[in-house]
Amino acid sequence: MPATKRDFALPLAADSAVPDEFARGVEFIEMPVHRILNRCDSPRMPFRWTINPYRGCEFGCVYCYARYTHEFLELRDPMDFERRIFVKRMAAEVLAHTLARTPIGTDQIAIGTATDPYQPAERKFRLTRSMLEVFAQLSGLDLSITTKSALIARDLDLLARINRRSRVRVNFSIITLNRRLQRVLEPRAPRPGLRLRALSELSRAGIRCNVLMMPMIPGLTDDPGAIESVIRMARRAGAEAVWWRSLFLRPAAARKFLPFVRENFPGLAESIDKFYSHAAYAPRAYDDRMRILFDRLRRRYGFATSREDDASPEPQPHQLHPQLTLGIG
Repeated sequence: MPATKRDFALPLAADSAVPDEFARGVEFIEMPVHRILNRCDSPRMPFRWTINPYRGCEFGCVYCYARYTHEFLELRDPMDFERRIFVKRMAAEVLAHTLARTPIGTDQIAIGTATDPYQPAERKFRLTRSMLEVFAQLSGLDLSITTKSALIARDLDLLARINRRSRVRVNFSIITLNRRLQRVLEPRAPRPGLRLRALSELSRAGIRCNVLMMPMIPGLTDDPGAIESVIRMARRAGAEAVWWRSLFLRPAAARKFLPFVRENFPGLAESIDKFYSHAAYAPRAYDDRMRILFDRLRRRYGFATSREDDASPEPQPHQLHPQLTLGIG
């Protein structure tokens, strides 16, 4: 019998009530945690272990590939992902126990591969900080953190402690500096300027930081001038690298993204439909064009280029699947 929501979720206790500034129509549900460190066996990924202290993300990015994860909880409404946030309250305790008996070695641990570890819930529940406190007691680790939030600067003290005994990198997701466009694509995420300010603060403290222009959305964020502005500001803020990848559109994400395009950018709907009607990835020709552009711009601003870091995985025959379409034509 497939697992139901009741198998995973428990209401938060009364003494864990979320204040009004965190609620905004969002339901926080405690999720029992038996495992927080998950093995990643994909040879294309630079990390071997992943951690996501929350399930679901309030930022509500319209392109988010991770919406499919809520379907495992029998939650199929695309809005559930950003309005029903599962909180792994015992994350730090489980992490400490796991690290004590799991040989990690030099394998990289990536925090925030599916949901943002510094989304608004972190201000209340502090799960990410509690896990950093565990990592700060160890040495010889290889950690990466990916976020859209300037809240990470709150934990600079722990990041600095970890950085003295282990390797830590922070990846800031910034796909555009256009504030109006960013608010439409990432409704509740911090504005790009705040992310750049946090990047600069961490970089000055000796924390290695990168900028991820992921996803690159065809027709929306791929204007050469707009890309150059992000790369230029990344260099000014102290980033060590800029990586990119074109939009990856699973069916669960398509159910949110394609109607969004039809409503907000109707002139773009037909081309997006052609790109993603039969595959989750953009066409190879598009990626080839973008790679040439990124290589040129990164060299201009002193960033290294890396095919391995940037290349979107080309879908194999078994990866192709019918996508939702906009019904155009």
